[in-house]
Amino acid sequence: MSPATILITSASGRTSSYVLKALLDRLPSLSQPPQIRLLVHNKSSIQKVVSTFGELSPTSFVIGDYLDYSSLSECFRDVDVLFYNGPAFHPNETAMGINVINAAKQMGVKHFVYSSVLHPYLTNLLNHKAKLGVEEYLTESGLPYTILQPSSLMQNIPIDTLIKDNSSDSISLECAYNPRTMQGFLYLPDLAEIAASILLDPELHLLASYPLVGENISLEAVSAILSEETGRPATCILANREHGKAVQREKAARMYGEAVSEWCGEAWERMVFYYDKRGIPGNTNIARWLLGREPTTWKVWVRSLLKEA
Repeated sequence: MSPATILITSASGRTSSYVLKALLDRLPSLSQPPQIRLLVHNKSSIQKVVSTFGELSPTSFVIGDYLDYSSLSECFRDVDVLFYNGPAFHPNETAMGINVINAAKQMGVKHFVYSSVLHPYLTNLLNHKAKLGVEEYLTESGLPYTILQPSSLMQNIPIDTLIKDNSSDSISLECAYNPRTMQGFLYLPDLAEIAASILLDPELHLLASYPLVGENISLEAVSAILSEETGRPATCILANREHGKAVQREKAARMYGEAVSEWCGEAWERMVFYYDKRGIPGNTNIARWLLGREPTTWKVWVRSLLKEA
């Protein structure tokens, strides 16, 4: 039986939007579909989500702040299953996660699904270290939980934009790190499909931690796939790292405030330096098992984009 109420946090964010879509797509086939509640940070986020998912009512939304514990408790009232996906590259990410866990426990949430990261124990990476603290606290909280540990998301690279850009006979794949590094990738709709399955049947996944990788591949090999499938020569171009760091700082200042922008830029810089040396590959079997099929590969994704173009 499906849970009565599922809450998705960060509902206006990219990952949570994919999870929401995967859930909504399944509701018509359920005899007793759950209520969907969506946590956002402000009213403008409600408009953003409703513009994408017109079937949602404004009454489906609650507003809360991860750093304001008092704002979270009422958001979680009568919630059965909670999907938590915290903000990336934030110096207070661990504290935010702990607040969400405590509020969920206080309000009697029956199952907590946390979207973490592959190998959170890689503490040289600040963004991984932040999630490790959340995982540890959740594991010791006494809450029934499932932890998803996705690798790098394929959608982080704008392949769809590159394919649709016909202004040049060639394709330039901008790489923030060594294009020969073997890296684990996961197709974001695959992650959403896995998350939706767990949210609808959490007992099967009680106390599980799932490292999720769809394909291990270098960006150089991705470039070769682009060449092969599009018929246009594709090459990897190393991006200017200082410019990339500046972009991350500007993004952080816009989203989180100027005070944390320097930390966010350094966290990003550490990540790409790490990827230069070794990347974070992983085993694909768990994603395959949870999906009940082969995970989506770069070649499959590129072919699907070409069909849509």
